Amino acid sequence: MRWTGVAIVLLILAVLAAAGWLLARRATISALDPPGRIETFVATHAKRWLVAKAARAPLPPEPAKTADTVSDGQMYYGSLCAGCHGYDARTPTPLGLALNPHAPSLAAPGVQRWSDAELFVIIRDGIRLSGMPAFGGSERSDQIWALMHYVRSLPTAPPRH
Repeated sequence: MRWTGVAIVLLILAVLAAAGWLLARRATISALDPPGRIETFVATHAKRWLVAKAARAPLPPEPAKTADTVSDGQMYYGSLCAGCHGYDARTPTPLGLALNPHAPSLAAPGVQRWSDAELFVIIRDGIRLSGMPAFGGSERSDQIWALMHYVRSLPTAPPRH
């Protein structure tokens, strides 16, 4: 009986090693090809968990959302974000479409589902291996909050031309 258990464990380990070897052979570092289903699933769930975790940490105080903070955020957006997400924040540029995953429309429901704190963290810290840079090293917290306020205003704002 004992040898049967050892044989089963060894068989499982051999199957896992073979599967890992096959996956490693198919893996590529190229960003030209879109990621596969498994990679997308793992990356999406890891991103959601890590962003939520970071957003639970103490954050700098959020200034009140006013027409001025949204306007300031729009100005920062034009210089920092439009190069990938597009001038209207809804239509990614060729550079944004060259990223895998593509730069999203910031008015899209998937973006708007993030909490305010999560959007702040994404803008401040970036998202490793996605093309989304971290602005926390170059922009002040109030500027990042203003960017978040601008992103929040997009679903109700008319598209810019």
